[in-house]
Amino acid sequence: MIRKFSVLFCLFISLTSCIAGNEAKPPYFVPIEKVLTRTTGRYEKQKECISFSNPATAFGFVAPENEFYIWIEETSKDSLQCNWFVMELDYKLHDKIQLKPGKHMYKITVQKNQFIKLIKATEAFVGEVRIYGLQLHQPYVAQEFIISYQDDIQFIGNSITCGYGNMVSIQPPPAGNPLTGFHAANENAYQSYAMQTARLIDAEPTLVSFSGKGMYRNFDGDTNETLPKIYDRIHLQSKKSALWNHEWHAPEIIVINLGTNDYYGESQNKPLNDSVFVQTYIQFVDKLVVLYPTAKIICVNSPMLNDAWPAGKMCWSRLQESVKKVQQYFEAKGNRNIYRFSFASQTAPYGEDYHPSLATHTKMAEELSTFIQTVVNQ
Repeated sequence: MIRKFSVLFCLFISLTSCIAGNEAKPPYFVPIEKVLTRTTGRYEKQKECISFSNPATAFGFVAPENEFYIWIEETSKDSLQCNWFVMELDYKLHDKIQLKPGKHMYKITVQKNQFIKLIKATEAFVGEVRIYGLQLHQPYVAQEFIISYQDDIQFIGNSITCGYGNMVSIQPPPAGNPLTGFHAANENAYQSYAMQTARLIDAEPTLVSFSGKGMYRNFDGDTNETLPKIYDRIHLQSKKSALWNHEWHAPEIIVINLGTNDYYGESQNKPLNDSVFVQTYIQFVDKLVVLYPTAKIICVNSPMLNDAWPAGKMCWSRLQESVKKVQQYFEAKGNRNIYRFSFASQTAPYGEDYHPSLATHTKMAEELSTFIQTVVNQ
């Protein structure tokens, strides 16, 4: 069962700044670290801000006023492909916020003392985001607040886990053409199967996912920047990224959804060596077991693969067999915390570039959450 407990935050009254012993005058700036009561996902503390890139990274705080502003910097310079946020209000979906290039203030209008949660809806390659703090009309007064803590579930994956193109619904040819290319506005990690699953089992999700990544090789055939090789980064898109401290959060459950991009090469006459794939998979799971020795790890197969395409390659069945071999390897060593689960191959309508639509993500979440509740957590 997913455990739940409460922590009482008894916070102090804080004036944002004083000059020569005199109280500062409005507007009042409060650094983001002073107001946060809950953070989820990977981030780093910089001198004046909190920086992050991964989808589903979230920051929660109590609204200090009915109307205030939040300072956010968007590093993407493409106004058409900037990051998006989802905002929860008292744990319910409330609004979406589209960022624009550069550092700007974004107006928040709510009821004072409501719990706000800002959740990054777009993935790391869209760009890094920096949050500096709040601009208020009155000196900041921290509130006593009871917040619920849940167990952590971590999802490791590719574009499917990110929610790539999941906010559109397109029929295949000749009625439609799902080959649209990527649009940040149509990616919503909040509505991905990963975050939907987390909500269904009352868990706090962390997503370590990036489009095009594979276990052994990526969508473009690259074997140097695969997900296992970038896993330790805070900013997955950056080779210069600081590394994440795995001791900060220890997930109770880990879901691995990789393999789609590894097997994509079969359609380009680039055969995948299944044995090498399995060995790479085992090495990655071994690493996770060392990092999180008590975690239950679920290895799943891709709903984007099927046995009909490319013809004769049987990619869906081969991936299932590979995942089975990974589980059997650990069972032979006495580790029964490694599970496997199979999503059915998706059907139309599709999201962008034949990715799962919202309807498919919802179905996936229902299936996976049932498996977790009836098998993994028993």
